[in-house]
Amino acid sequence: MTDTVAPTEAPDFLTAFRRHAAARADQTALRWLERGERPTDHATYADLDAMACVTAANLLRLGLRGRPVLFLLPQGLDFVRCFLGCLYAGAIPVPAPLSPGRRNQDRALAIAQAARPAAALARSADAEAAEGVSAALRLSGVSDIQLIASEDLLSGAAAEAPVTPDPDQIAFLQYTSGSTSAPKGVVVTHRNLAATLDLIRQAFRQEADSSAVSWLPLHHDMGLVGCVLEPLYLGARVSLMSPLAFLQRPARWLQAMHDWQATTAGAPNFAYDLCARLVTEEQSRGLDLSRWTLAFCGAEPVRPATLRRFAERFAPHGFGSNAFYPCYGLAEATLLVTGGAAGEGVRTRNLPLPQGRGERESVSCGVGYGDTRIMILDPGSEEILAPGRPGEICVSGSQVSPGFWSGETGRALPDPSREVRLDGRSWLRTGDIGLIAEGDLHVIGRLKSMIIVRGANIYAEDVEQTALAVDAALAAAAAIPIHGEASEDLVLICEAARGQPLDDPEEILRRLSAAVAEQHGLLPAEVLLAPFGAIERTPSGKIQRLRLRDRYAADDLTVIARLRRPVTTSEMARA
Repeated sequence: MTDTVAPTEAPDFLTAFRRHAAARADQTALRWLERGERPTDHATYADLDAMACVTAANLLRLGLRGRPVLFLLPQGLDFVRCFLGCLYAGAIPVPAPLSPGRRNQDRALAIAQAARPAAALARSADAEAAEGVSAALRLSGVSDIQLIASEDLLSGAAAEAPVTPDPDQIAFLQYTSGSTSAPKGVVVTHRNLAATLDLIRQAFRQEADSSAVSWLPLHHDMGLVGCVLEPLYLGARVSLMSPLAFLQRPARWLQAMHDWQATTAGAPNFAYDLCARLVTEEQSRGLDLSRWTLAFCGAEPVRPATLRRFAERFAPHGFGSNAFYPCYGLAEATLLVTGGAAGEGVRTRNLPLPQGRGERESVSCGVGYGDTRIMILDPGSEEILAPGRPGEICVSGSQVSPGFWSGETGRALPDPSREVRLDGRSWLRTGDIGLIAEGDLHVIGRLKSMIIVRGANIYAEDVEQTALAVDAALAAAAAIPIHGEASEDLVLICEAARGQPLDDPEEILRRLSAAVAEQHGLLPAEVLLAPFGAIERTPSGKIQRLRLRDRYAADDLTVIARLRRPVTTSEMARA
């Protein structure tokens, strides 16, 4: 075990990072892998510190201390350099996606309109996109936004060393994934950030000799906090690539783990599924994953079958299933809420399905670390539920944000509907459903993804897990609610795996419908089989069920095959 800055010695991220810049000046901190393969950029701790001072000087000259700065930067080391510069200057970085596609452009604009930034940061090559955002903001009444080229921000004279920030000073804004609503700007203070980074250090048992590889988006909390700020807090190393490089060829992620002898990496469940399905024997020839000792999995439901497939597929290459680390977190808690014991792998138990219709295998997401506390409340009241009873997950701890950013007032505003005070503590209602079993948290699903069909509570995640067990040719599933005449009804959309042959799509649909009926006591109104990529996700991998519902209602989904529920006698009479 090598030395690590202890939390009592480093009260905040900047203090820890600058100590590493002095003590590990020539050690590589970050490496960029072009197309996920070839290193084309790197930075030592001293390099990052020096460039942060230059960036800070320019931000201060522009009068941006305490003001939000919209990040319209692609994945890469310049993103990190500018982000650190904002922290040094006391400006407030606001990461937003900048990548091709109308959906990402719409999301970046929605973030900009909510944040009302004083400046927008983009490469000269992306000036047209930045100007488009600026023009849209002017139409919505924001007229004083400065457009800054990242190349200009990263050049010039350095500022003096940053002062230690006040713990309650805003570090950055993290906009939520928007899987069930419009994105909201979570205010992350330096206290929140320091608490989260030390919780991850404890939970993951990470040290300065850890080495990570990540393709996760830097505008998302898992990619930014978990895969960049955490290694820099520890004095460790991380190799970065773009999400597109991974999605185009998942083997690149594993090859980078091999090439750079990485110990740590993680992703949502779907990434492990892609690797297990798509990495060929030829691509994995000579791969050595024996140094990979912590493989965290979160941000979307953790499927035990997926992790088993991944472990079986890559066991011959040295991957040990005890490296798996299922965990639970959310942006409103900066990142991490609960996790298991590093090195123990996946622990599961069978949980009863609603209305006594059997059981489903559930993955434990562990316990809270540090001052984190978990409580399960009745969603409609403040009744504390006993272990084993499902309800809304509530969390309390130093990592919990003070509220959401108000662009109009320029400060954090708490959300009374999300906050409850019990036992002398303030608790955040997460909107997630779960239960405590033998001290461990089990996450069942989102409160807003619960579908009430003829008085029965059906969790979308349960139906989706049932569907994915039907056929190996299915890569993803989404259960969405639609409005029937008497109550809500359910539509199941399944996505075919990439490169997987579909011998009889109609038979797969019949089996899907039967499995849902047997396990959950209802026939879906319709089951659709769609091509790979049809089910849209947030940057963190969460299924965007509301968007899918809107596209289904507009008949805007590409469909391979569909199966409608037979019309019943009563429905024919109503017709």
